[in-house]
Amino acid sequence: MSRFTPLFLLCAALGLAAAQQDPNSPTSTVGPLRSSNTLTFCLDQQNPIWKFEQDMALAVARSLGRKAEFYIHRAPLPDMDTKAQPLDRTELMRLFAHHCDIYPGLVGSTTPAFDYPADEQMYATRPYLKVSYLFVSRAKGVQNLNTLPKTMPLSMERTGLPAYLMYATRKGQFTDRPVKTAARLVNDLTTQKTQAGLVFASQLYGRVPDLGKAGLSAQPVQGLPNMTWYVIYGLRRDRPSLRTQLDGAVSRLISRGEVQKLLVKHGLARAGVEVAAISDQRPTSETFKD
Repeated sequence: MSRFTPLFLLCAALGLAAAQQDPNSPTSTVGPLRSSNTLTFCLDQQNPIWKFEQDMALAVARSLGRKAEFYIHRAPLPDMDTKAQPLDRTELMRLFAHHCDIYPGLVGSTTPAFDYPADEQMYATRPYLKVSYLFVSRAKGVQNLNTLPKTMPLSMERTGLPAYLMYATRKGQFTDRPVKTAARLVNDLTTQKTQAGLVFASQLYGRVPDLGKAGLSAQPVQGLPNMTWYVIYGLRRDRPSLRTQLDGAVSRLISRGEVQKLLVKHGLARAGVEVAAISDQRPTSETFKD
């Protein structure tokens, strides 16, 4: 019981702080509920597949008989070596309070082992995609970690999940070539500066329309845990009825094959990206009963 006490106290403190905020201040994390026939989606153009997310949002709104509008949260990064700032809880709460109803394209675990972004203050919808990390190679015969020669450097984002797991479980079994960003990793693969790398599928396909033409092969990473993640919508925790509506819209779009059609349209119907199954559900929150 005692191990839950710090979280309880933290949530109580957050609730007290929220109650003391001026909802009209642009820096506050609380604000009035918007009621309109329009759904406003935050759009993160630092996400390489943001055009898919935009079309998906339009389809969700249509399914609910509503209009979609977009608030551009982040513009594309200025260069390939600039790392995106993490989307923290406070920023999400401010966006929900002042700018948008729904944040698309958030990545959440397929197990309860990892919290969703802003889990304590955010609702997560049911997933609409499953996206995996990929083993990408230029070398014939090197298609996975088991066939990677120790003498062949493996490129990974220095602070990414694959690097953490490789360092923790396979130290001494590979030669690492860390890079700052996924964009740099993909560029190095396409320009032959590196022969193999581990990269999230959406980061690769958003930048390389034709793997064969680029001389690359890609397969989901095997041999490491937590390599496949859900993609979900986030929204304020005080909007349970909206989440129910979004869950229904996403389920209908999956059942009708419309999500798959959007993946095909945007060149994403490839290894490591798939439509979530109707049976897929967000993991139960470890801290709140949904």
